[in-house]
Amino acid sequence: MEKKFQNKEFASMAGKVSSREGVPNKTTNEVRKAFQLLVENNLPQMQVDLDSLEPKERIKFMLDMAKFILPQLQSISIDDLREKEVQGFNVLTINLKNGSDDRSNSI
Repeated sequence: MEKKFQNKEFASMAGKVSSREGVPNKTTNEVRKAFQLLVENNLPQMQVDLDSLEPKERIKFMLDMAKFILPQLQSISIDDLREKEVQGFNVLTINLKNGSDDRSNSI
């Protein structure tokens, strides 16, 4: 039984040492810097490659890459908005329709 306890204690200590909250992972930072350098050194060729794509493919590529660069927005429902309105937040909904200024369908 004592051996089991030691293994559990050792595993707990190893976990605390390997990934401490707030301490950046050195390997991850090195990989990110190396990848950034790779991209920076190949920007002219990447632009040529991007220009050679069809417009549809170019847009798809840009949207796919945006997932890695831009923060992901969380989708919300109208019901979520109404709950926030009840909690004291004002919700503004803008309907974009062929230039009309009809606000009768706004929430």
